[in-house]
Amino acid sequence: MKENAIEDQTAENRMGTAPVAPLLLKMALPIILSTLVQSLYNIVDGIFVAQISEEAMTAITYAQPPVIVLLAVGTGIAVGMNTMLSHALGEKNQKCVNDAAQTAIFLTVAASVISFAASVTLVRPYIMTQTENPVIFEMGVKYLRIYMALGIGTMGQLVFERMLISTGKTMYSMISQITGAVLNLVLDPILIFGLLGAPAMGISGAALATVLSQMAALIIALVLNLKKNHEVSLQFSIKPAGYAVRRLLFLGVPSTIFMTLNACMMLGINAILRSFSETAIAAIGACAKITTLFINVVNAMANTLTPMVAYNHGAKKKKRIDQALKYGYLYSLILTAAGTLVCLLFTRQILLMFNAKNEMMKIGINAMRLMSCGYMMLAIRNVSTAVVQALGHSVQSMIVDLFRSYVILLPFAWLFARSGNVNRVFWAYPLADSLTALVGILLLWYFYRKDIRAMQDVCDV
Repeated sequence: MKENAIEDQTAENRMGTAPVAPLLLKMALPIILSTLVQSLYNIVDGIFVAQISEEAMTAITYAQPPVIVLLAVGTGIAVGMNTMLSHALGEKNQKCVNDAAQTAIFLTVAASVISFAASVTLVRPYIMTQTENPVIFEMGVKYLRIYMALGIGTMGQLVFERMLISTGKTMYSMISQITGAVLNLVLDPILIFGLLGAPAMGISGAALATVLSQMAALIIALVLNLKKNHEVSLQFSIKPAGYAVRRLLFLGVPSTIFMTLNACMMLGINAILRSFSETAIAAIGACAKITTLFINVVNAMANTLTPMVAYNHGAKKKKRIDQALKYGYLYSLILTAAGTLVCLLFTRQILLMFNAKNEMMKIGINAMRLMSCGYMMLAIRNVSTAVVQALGHSVQSMIVDLFRSYVILLPFAWLFARSGNVNRVFWAYPLADSLTALVGILLLWYFYRKDIRAMQDVCDV
């Protein structure tokens, strides 16, 4: 415990003393790698499922909103536990540490039971609202039913990996993540196409490969917590401490709500595109998997920037905040510029990985190129809102993201759809990213003047 405390203090001091440019990269790299590994689940699933048929790709696109809700619940539990547990460790309150972990386990199990019940009762009615195509309907039901029935893998993996991160054991968390991603890569073709003597399960095999990989990652993370994470005592109880339940939910529910609203936005986009064709749904599904990869990388950089700015704001080191801003924008713009170039130059090759045929290729090329044009604007917005959040204005930061989805993206996508040209719908993406980048900059400018500009440096490092 003493050694860990010394290590934590050293890391904390680095945020206030080490050169900003290399420190930001050093802190961001593990998070970016972790994000890339997590993104592989979606991309690998999409690539292999697309080899079955375009209908299969459409089916898993329809299944994504409930999957995101499942991830939202797991993320909310993990975020609440992480915040509560880290604070308790800082206070050396071992009872609160253990209560946070115990409550997270209880809530994960409870949410998994609800997810299983939903897989039996709600999956068919939900998919029925999305499509009238009987082939897509049956595929969507098969995929989503398996995914939700074993939702404990999705949520449990997030919780136990975040538990390792909370105590500074990020390497062990990456072991769990990488193992799950590699296993998914191996199992997908085996279970989908019936390789190595396994039965060919089609889209059911894709869902089973994903949840089995997540279950394996969950078990590895659990074992690593039990064997290596001595700061936390893991126990399960059907009656966790009431204060811990309330505190964890208070800290985690906002993240769950935010991610769930993104699922609702996806439902809206699907409904708009469905009025043209279900091929358009398959196209946006393929594009979204690639776009999400680059969005997550930028989010990883923004998430790294937040504690650095928060620390130096507390330490009243204005020059270091300015440097963090400079390099945060620079690195994010470089990453998104690379993403834009990849999507613009290799659009056809990327879509061919998703087995795109003529109509899907035409729609997908236009969609991916337009969506990628907003990547750099997205980087500006995310870095701006991350800094605003670091200054203690998290509500305003969240409002910018909701503004993008519900004030600009969905209304303009609907408006452009009135033209009767599906390709015009995708203009809503760069428009939304550009306008919210402007809003993000104005918001940061306001809070920079209010909270940073007048700050006197304690030490110009």
